[in-house]
Amino acid sequence: MKRRSVHLAWMTALVVSACDDKPPLDVANVDLGRFQGKWYEIAKLPRVTEEGCEGTTATYRLKSDGKLDLLSECRADGVTRRMIAEAIVSDPQAPGKLSLDIGGFYGDYWILEVGKDYEYAVVGHPTRSYLWILSRTPTLPQGDLTRILDGARQRQFDVSRLEYTVQAGEPIAGDPAPESIPAREYGCAMTNGGGGDPGPWLVASILLASLRRRRRP
Repeated sequence: MKRRSVHLAWMTALVVSACDDKPPLDVANVDLGRFQGKWYEIAKLPRVTEEGCEGTTATYRLKSDGKLDLLSECRADGVTRRMIAEAIVSDPQAPGKLSLDIGGFYGDYWILEVGKDYEYAVVGHPTRSYLWILSRTPTLPQGDLTRILDGARQRQFDVSRLEYTVQAGEPIAGDPAPESIPAREYGCAMTNGGGGDPGPWLVASILLASLRRRRRP
């Protein structure tokens, strides 16, 4: 019953977000080969599914078929939460327009901006309901952050609502290298003594705004 309630909440958020009409959103001309690897979350627009998370990271691995495996992790209440998903390039002419696939559902996951040396990245959703600021290091120089915030305002994101992530700079125990991400074991997991159903968090929150059902091959 609890899991069913979570799914109903997802669909409610979908309807609300779908009615939020926004102007077109441009994406970065990104090289996914350079984009892969580990990123630290610097800030995000608040999501209920990410409450209490610290040390949030996202690790990407580019596969031979051009798709990306994504491993998202955070710590909450002494527990490490993990989720694995697959990111698909929706349009080869716009590789920054990724779609995340979890269990047959797609959600828009757009790379809006990357640093010159891929030292930072900005990921968002066309509804402006979701925004993540990522960095290759646990901290981001103030000058870069200021430029990112100015750009996000121009794209009509409400940066006044951003929550800044606590990053201790220490690797999460058992954090796998990008090449060790399981190929198709997508979903949620908890470690370090947690119990019960962890529920979706980072990747699941992306799907709230834009879900598209497809059949598995």
